[in-house]
Amino acid sequence: MRPIVLHRNAARYLRRMPADRRDQVKIALRELAAAEDPLALPNVTRMSGEWSSCARLRVGRYRAIFHLIDIESVETLEVLAIGPRGDIYG
Repeated sequence: MRPIVLHRNAARYLRRMPADRRDQVKIALRELAAAEDPLALPNVTRMSGEWSSCARLRVGRYRAIFHLIDIESVETLEVLAIGPRGDIYG
C-alpha cells in the first residue's frame, strides 16, 4: 500500500465534511492507495488542461484530485484537493 499525503487544503476540507461522507472518502483513498494500478480503477479518470498531470477519484458527489509522486524513492499518493463536483475544478 502506498502512503497517502494530503495537501493542507484537502486535509482541511476532509475534516469539515459530514462524518459519513468523510468515512466514504477515506475508504476510497485507502482502496486507491492499495491498488496495483490506481489509474485503471473505474472511478478514476485522468484530467486534462491545468490538471493534466493529475487524476480524479469520484466518490459519490465528491471528487479527490491526486497524483502519484516519488518521495525518497517510495511511490506516494498525494491528494491535492477534495470537494464537491461543482466546486473542485474551479
